[in-house]
Amino acid sequence: MRTVHDVEEMTAIEQERSLISVYVDRAYDQEKIEWLIKAREGFDHHARDSWHLLIPLKHGYGVDSWIQPDQYGVAFAADLIEKLEIEFAALPCIVFRALGEECYYLKLGGFAREQFFEEIGLIADLARRCHAGGPDDPNDFRKYVNKRIASHLRRRKLLSATHSALPVLGTLLGGVVNLAELV
Repeated sequence: MRTVHDVEEMTAIEQERSLISVYVDRAYDQEKIEWLIKAREGFDHHARDSWHLLIPLKHGYGVDSWIQPDQYGVAFAADLIEKLEIEFAALPCIVFRALGEECYYLKLGGFAREQFFEEIGLIADLARRCHAGGPDDPNDFRKYVNKRIASHLRRRKLLSATHSALPVLGTLLGGVVNLAELV
């Protein structure tokens, strides 16, 4: 299992040419965490190196990891949830970094199991296409893939973000993103 423990290890992962996101939940009920963990082998084979979906652990993040639901880092995830002011109804969600420290996210809270996997699968397809044809530089690639993922979520009316991220999302998407568009 690969784990990110500190800023240096996160910087190293960010130098890889891949989409990077974090799965967060309050874990009142571990059902959706179990869905994700049981799907991990299929996800890893599907997404390959094009997308690293980080899972909060008690100390750091699991990267392309096999964990048990009780290893999920509720307190670690709570820090990110609170920082981004993500409401309980939006959880679980997958958080993507737009530019700098600003983030956008996909709310999975109201999704049934089939919807949950469909959206993750569509993003994996998109990440793989970007990986095959996108820029070679990891930072340029991340802008490229995040632009496409945010646009995909916007088209599907699934895009969420903090208020402070709206200007950054506008820059990323090449136009104004207003609060009414977000879910």
